[in-house]
Amino acid sequence: MKKYIFLFLTGFFISLNTFSQTVGITDFMRLNPYSNLNNPAYFMPYNGYVGIPGISNINFSYYNTGLIYKNLIKTDRDWNPIKFTPNKFVNSLHPTSNWLNTNFNMELLGFGFRVDKYFFSFSYRLKMEERFRYNRDLFGFLLQGNLAQNSDGDYLYSPAILEIEPNINIYHEMSIGFQGQIFDWLYVGARPKILFGLVNVSTNRFNAKVYTDPDDYTISGNHDISMNVASVVPFYKKGANGSIELNSEALSNFGNNILRNAFSKNLGFAIDLGAVYRINQHIRVSASLTDLGFIRWRGEGAVLNIASNLLVNSFEFSGFTADQISDFIGDKEKVKQYLSFDTIVNIVNNNFDLNDPKAYNTMLTSKIMLDGYFDLTPSNRFILQFKGYIMGKNFLPQFTMAYNGTFFNVFDIVVSYSMMRKSFANLGLGLGIRMGPVHLYAGTDNILAAANILNATKANVTAGLLINFPVKAKVKEPEVNRFFSLFNTKESEQEVKIQEK
Repeated sequence: MKKYIFLFLTGFFISLNTFSQTVGITDFMRLNPYSNLNNPAYFMPYNGYVGIPGISNINFSYYNTGLIYKNLIKTDRDWNPIKFTPNKFVNSLHPTSNWLNTNFNMELLGFGFRVDKYFFSFSYRLKMEERFRYNRDLFGFLLQGNLAQNSDGDYLYSPAILEIEPNINIYHEMSIGFQGQIFDWLYVGARPKILFGLVNVSTNRFNAKVYTDPDDYTISGNHDISMNVASVVPFYKKGANGSIELNSEALSNFGNNILRNAFSKNLGFAIDLGAVYRINQHIRVSASLTDLGFIRWRGEGAVLNIASNLLVNSFEFSGFTADQISDFIGDKEKVKQYLSFDTIVNIVNNNFDLNDPKAYNTMLTSKIMLDGYFDLTPSNRFILQFKGYIMGKNFLPQFTMAYNGTFFNVFDIVVSYSMMRKSFANLGLGLGIRMGPVHLYAGTDNILAAANILNATKANVTAGLLINFPVKAKVKEPEVNRFFSLFNTKESEQEVKIQEK
C-alpha cells in the first residue's frame, strides 16, 4: 500500500518543487512600458526604453485553493501547532478541482522604440509555468482511510477516485511587438513569439480507483497513469536489451546541464493580440488574447512516456494519523530519504513502463482579457478588468478593480482588488518612480499575503529597473472629441465645434 500512496505523493512533490497565472500589478501602470504584456495595443507614453538585462521585469505568481495551513493544523496565537484537523481540511477541498499553480517570468533582454505613430519592441524571456490540479478524494483517502463513514454509515470512499494532474512548462521566448495608432481613437497591437522548450511534464492521466469490501474492509482497485516528459538534457538511458531507465546521475546535474543546452529542437510559436478603443477623452475599452500558442517537444533521447495500468491487491488502510504525519514532517532524514533523486528514480524504474513516444505538443496557458477605463482627471484613472486563464480543459476566471494615479510624470501608483475562486482577500499595491531616465517599479496583487503566506490563496510579486526616454516629459495621446465628454462645459463644446469646422 505504501508504494502506491508514494506514487501520488511523488507526483505531488514534483509539482511543488518547480516554479500559472499572472495578475501583474503592472497591468494598470500607465507609465510602465511592461503594461503592454497584458495587451500589446496599450499606448506607450515614450519614444523608447531599454531594460536593464536580467532585472528589467521579474514576475512571480502563486495560486493555491486547497493546501491552506489553518484548515489542516490548528494553532495558538503564537502560531504554535495545537491540533491536527484532517476532517476540516478535507471538507474545505473542492470535489474535483483544487489548484496549486505557480509562474515565474523574467526578461533577460528587452528594448523598444517609436517610429511616428507606431511602437516596436523586442524581448527575450525565461518562463517557468506550473499547474497542479487534484481532487478531494486524494487527500480524503490519504488522511481518513477507507473506513471513513458519513452520518448514514456509508463509506465515504467506495470507490475512492484518487486523481492528480501535474503539468510543468519551462521555456524561453523571443518576441517582437508592434503597437499602432490606426485612428486617434483606435490602437491595435500584436506580439509574435518563437519559443524554445527546456523542460516539460504533461499529464494525460494520473488516477486510481480504490474499492472497499463492506464485509472485511479490505480495499482493491487499479491505477492508470500516462505522462509525457521532455527535456533538452537526456535524462534516461537504454539498457542492452532495449529497456529504458531513468538516469539518476543526469538528473542530479540537471540544472547545470540545462544551461548548456538552452536552444533546442523543441520549437514552439505563440502570439499576443490586442485592441484599445477610446470612446471619448475619459472612457476606453480594450480586449486581448495573450500566449496563444504551443511547443512541440521532439528532442532526440530526451522525450519519454511514463505509463502504468496495474491492479492493486487487497489490503486494509485506515489513513495516516496525526502522529505519523508529525513524525514524517519532523524527521528531516526521513523526508530527505523519501524525496531523494535515487528513491524517486528507483520507484519509477521499478513500477512504471518507460517508452520512447513520438513528438507531442503542449499548449501554453492562454489568457483572455476585457477591461474598461475611466479617467476622472488626466492623473486619476479607474479600471475594471476581467481575465480568464485557459488551462487545458479548465477555465479559471478573475475579476479586478483598480485605481491608477500618475503624478508629476514621476510617480505611478496602483491600488487594486481582485477576486478568483476561493480567493477574495486580495488587495494589491504598486509603485513606480521615474528618476530622470531611470524607472524603478515594484508591486504585488496581495499585500496581505506577506503577513500570512501559509494561508494566502493568491500572491503576485513584480519588480524591475529600466531606462526610458524622453526624460522630462512623456509622449501624450491625442485628444479625442468624437463624442460628448462628461466634463465639457457649453463653452468647451462650442470650441470643439469651431475646431471641427
